[in-house]
Amino acid sequence: MRPVYAKALENYKHRIFEIRKENQFSGAYHFHNECQLTHIIEGNGSRYIGNQFDDFEADELIFIGPGLPHVWYHEKNVGIDSPAPESLSLFFHPDAISSMCSSLFDITVLNAFLARSKQGMLFYGTTKSKLKKLLRKMLGASDIQKTACLFESLAILLDTDEYTLLNSEPYLISPSKNYGEAIDNVYNYVFKNFEKNISLEEAARLANLTKPAFCRFFKARTKKTFSQFVNEVRIQEACRLLGQDENQITHIAYACGFNSLPNFNKFFKSIKGTTPSDYKSRLFI
Repeated sequence: MRPVYAKALENYKHRIFEIRKENQFSGAYHFHNECQLTHIIEGNGSRYIGNQFDDFEADELIFIGPGLPHVWYHEKNVGIDSPAPESLSLFFHPDAISSMCSSLFDITVLNAFLARSKQGMLFYGTTKSKLKKLLRKMLGASDIQKTACLFESLAILLDTDEYTLLNSEPYLISPSKNYGEAIDNVYNYVFKNFEKNISLEEAARLANLTKPAFCRFFKARTKKTFSQFVNEVRIQEACRLLGQDENQITHIAYACGFNSLPNFNKFFKSIKGTTPSDYKSRLFI
């Protein structure tokens, strides 16, 4: 799907960085020129970063490089006590930071990090703990203290190997606003209707393309077919339901939009590398 262009700092005049606490996630698959370090405080659901689709849970810490498309989708109505989404994000302009740092030290390591960040980075361990603490400290700090925390955060980011790359290669994008809204409609259509019969005709109509043109367009930009994407969304929901011990596998298969148990088992194994029953059994060992 074609991401929508956004300006992460357009409401902050000439600021080159900002810390922001938010109680909702953007509904659009979007990208911006700013870097983004985000801690998910509360909430769970699915996220799409570059070409990587996966579940997310509270306490996740991710760094998104410049130009890397992303979106978080919060699971709604999963239970009465389900927490509302809450996140804390640091945004900064990489070019402005690089220009500032170049007068202070050799920025070879910084440039290498920024290039690597275009794959998306999921942090863990003591690195995650230190960065979370700094993000919280920045919220109520003075501007000079925020600036000190920003550079302390950069020092940690440039000197750690406690991360996983989310995409196998940097995501390359040639921005176009013309298709952004249309393809995002397709994305939302799948998320809202995956348990039903997903129509290729409807997806093409939402993108204002013929079916053959839509299939070529979707494959060129996501590196997967439309049906592959639909099945990935369905299997991710199945994984969530498998984590609820009262759900039977046959019920889950039909609840996620599969018309037969053999089909469900086949696609689950091709995507997750194991059967639904084995996956479920490992969850409750």
